[in-house]
Amino acid sequence: MKKLAILLFTISLSFQGMAQSKGDTIISNDTAKLKLKVLYFHVTNRCNTCRSIEAAVRKTIKENFQSELDSGIVALYVINCELPENKVISQKYDAYGATLAVTKMFGGKEATEDLTNFAFSKIHDEDIFINDLKIKITELLK
Repeated sequence: MKKLAILLFTISLSFQGMAQSKGDTIISNDTAKLKLKVLYFHVTNRCNTCRSIEAAVRKTIKENFQSELDSGIVALYVINCELPENKVISQKYDAYGATLAVTKMFGGKEATEDLTNFAFSKIHDEDIFINDLKIKITELLK
């Protein structure tokens, strides 16, 4: 009985891990043209606020920067930082939970700005969040 319980627990964890990794998104088309990375890291079990931040980031990109995304000027990353396959990138951006960051690319170098506090303070008014993130991204693309 104990072996069966351990087996069922292991199987359920493996299905959960497989399902979650399919939820990761990396949209990056042409690294030669890349000027800005927008990165949203999350954990496996998320609250409504964390899900709202992801939705608002996606909406901001889709409504305001879709052509830049399509042409490879902007890249969008939505990554579960708890998955082992995302350990290196999570450590690179010091993401240990819900983290929003933007990284400006210039001359083969990167300058990253952590927008996590911004995200949590503005997400309760989605219009303000989207407008302020749009302004930030526009400034970084100049």
